[in-house]
Amino acid sequence: MTLRIPATLDSLAGAQAFLRERSTALGVPELLLGRLELILEELVVNIGSYAYPDGEGDMEVGCEVLQEEPGTSAMLCIILRDWGVPFDPLGKESPDVDADIEARPVGGLGIYLIRELTDHCAYQRNGDANEFRAYLSMEDTQ
Repeated sequence: MTLRIPATLDSLAGAQAFLRERSTALGVPELLLGRLELILEELVVNIGSYAYPDGEGDMEVGCEVLQEEPGTSAMLCIILRDWGVPFDPLGKESPDVDADIEARPVGGLGIYLIRELTDHCAYQRNGDANEFRAYLSMEDTQ
């Protein structure tokens, strides 16, 4: 189940409501929901700000629970897809968070934050779509 919405910052509240409803239905622990909303916010802001520099477009939000083998920890996977310009946010070097604030280049902290809040992230270009996946352990409630 996915939600397709305009790739704008105005779509954030609807995307967060969808993610909260869907993740609750999937049995995601309540303690993870705040983290999920923050991850989604960073991704929606990036897509809404940069994916379609020449006009309007859509994005798709989805989530699913994956479990490779019985007895292993289940993972929640948040999926964001857009059909904008190709861009691999994981291809950028992580910012030096220890550097003086004035010495740091603008940008890059959102993806850094997502990497810190997830167990794993993945990007791929599927045909004409960017697809970003963020994985979180269902047992990780810290």
